[in-house]
Amino acid sequence: MVDKTKSAKKSVKVTCSAKAAKPAPTKSVSASVTKSTKSLKVSLKAATPAKPAKATKSVKVSKPAVAKKSVKAEVVATKPAKVAKDVKSAKVVKDVKAVKETKSAKAASKKTKSTAASVKPATKPAQTNVAKVVPTTPAKKSKKPAIIIATLAVVLLAAIVYGVITLLPCCHNRTRFDVVSAKDAKERVSLHLEIADNDEARLKGLMGRENLPENTGMLFDFEEPSDDYAMWMKDTLVPLDMVFLNNHSKVIALAPDRVPMTEDLITPCSVEYEHAVARSKNPIDEDAFFTKCEAKYAKPARQTRYVIELPAGTIKANGIRVGDILLKK
Repeated sequence: MVDKTKSAKKSVKVTCSAKAAKPAPTKSVSASVTKSTKSLKVSLKAATPAKPAKATKSVKVSKPAVAKKSVKAEVVATKPAKVAKDVKSAKVVKDVKAVKETKSAKAASKKTKSTAASVKPATKPAQTNVAKVVPTTPAKKSKKPAIIIATLAVVLLAAIVYGVITLLPCCHNRTRFDVVSAKDAKERVSLHLEIADNDEARLKGLMGRENLPENTGMLFDFEEPSDDYAMWMKDTLVPLDMVFLNNHSKVIALAPDRVPMTEDLITPCSVEYEHAVARSKNPIDEDAFFTKCEAKYAKPARQTRYVIELPAGTIKANGIRVGDILLKK
């Protein structure tokens, strides 16, 4: 390897001496320098795969300093210039390509925008059509619930009116009472009664009532016991049971199944006369019967203080009898 590097140095010396002997024009010098540099590179590559920096060191060892400077100058001036030009040209090509790409991209974006703009008017009517259709379909569906709600409201209103007509009058000033059996105190019937304790309420009674719920009715309080009190069924639309009680709330007489819209006077003696006529096969003297009966009910224990009006059939259904006691709960 040492011999090959010496031959390379000799070739360098020869080129340097040639440059010093002939002060030729710059063109010939540059040509000789380029040749020498090329031969130098070839020799160095053949000798060792050394770095280019070592070749420059070998050039520095040579004696002619002027030739070194010129060689360096030429090498520096020729190679970087070409590289720079190549780099610039590559950059220009890249810039041109980039500009073309950007232009093509802009053109493509413009085309897409134009196509989108051309497509949008076609889609707008479809959107308006959808907006028109969507509100109509829920409206059709919402009709059924509205009809159902309306019918329920009508039914509820009818029920309320019916209750006002039938039930509410019975519940006005209503109080619970129990009819306790005289034979067994455990046997009792609960009644819910309106209390008629003034002349106006007693005169009206249950007139005009079209319906009377089970175990409900009216309690007439005459405030003082007497044998002169009488009931009737004038303008009464429903059949009634009547229960007569004395001053101690004890049942003294029963008048079941009174006929509506009649004006016959109903008293304990009239009820007993009806029963006597129904049982007897022979005719009964009415005056004699009432004289005797009125004398019986003229006694204080038999005088009437209270009368209860109930739906017909209540007395029989609950086993209410003479001697039972009415208790307020």
